[in-house]
Amino acid sequence: MYWYHDVILRIKDRLPKFTKRWLSGLYDRLAIDKKILEDLMEYYDMSKEEVMCMLKLGRRLNKELWDILSPKTEKEILKFYEHTPFYVFDLIYWHTRISQKMFRKEVIKIAKGDILDYGAGVGDLCLELAKKGHRVTYADIYGKTFEFAKWLFERRGVRIRMIDLSRHDIGKEERYDTIICIDVIEHVLDQKSLLKKLVKHLRPGGFLIITHLKSDEIPEDYPMHFKIEFDAEDYLFSLGLVKKKEWLWIKK
Repeated sequence: MYWYHDVILRIKDRLPKFTKRWLSGLYDRLAIDKKILEDLMEYYDMSKEEVMCMLKLGRRLNKELWDILSPKTEKEILKFYEHTPFYVFDLIYWHTRISQKMFRKEVIKIAKGDILDYGAGVGDLCLELAKKGHRVTYADIYGKTFEFAKWLFERRGVRIRMIDLSRHDIGKEERYDTIICIDVIEHVLDQKSLLKKLVKHLRPGGFLIITHLKSDEIPEDYPMHFKIEFDAEDYLFSLGLVKKKEWLWIKK
């Protein structure tokens, strides 16, 4: 389905700078889903060109804001995510990468039953899962991404329950068949507590889909990541999970 993206990326590095810029523009036009592009144009009241510019700059602007604010405590970090206007663009552009598209396509195939997307960001994966007939719960801290996701669900006419993690936690008795935690744990200070909580809310035989369990360095362009200083896989084993894939765990 995305063969043309691979072709563009394969030949891009062999070409002159001018041609590289042209191919980058072509890649962007092909990679960004037309519907989400129109959503962004309407939500932010921007032109197509302005939205494309923000998508390309989102990560850099997010990094610069983080560097300026330099949050250290959990309260300061939550405040950053609540107020940054760039994270929506950063996330959507990241999700257009071929590797991300293919990975999320596999997640959608595997996910089963009642689903919790923990740290769901802009909510694009929630929408795809809801289309498959799953009962989906979106959970994330309050902020610009939360507001955008809420607007997006309403715009698409899809009913998805939302949990504002800044004010509420997952209900004590809530259990899910699939819990998704993609690109989240490396943003959290108390990572063990998060893993323990996710396993607690997973039904026996349920799937935990989680990435970045071996986050041992902080990317230069993404300083809002935190290292995982313990063996997260061993910790999940100790909580009664069985590893099926690098990112798929099953509760006994």
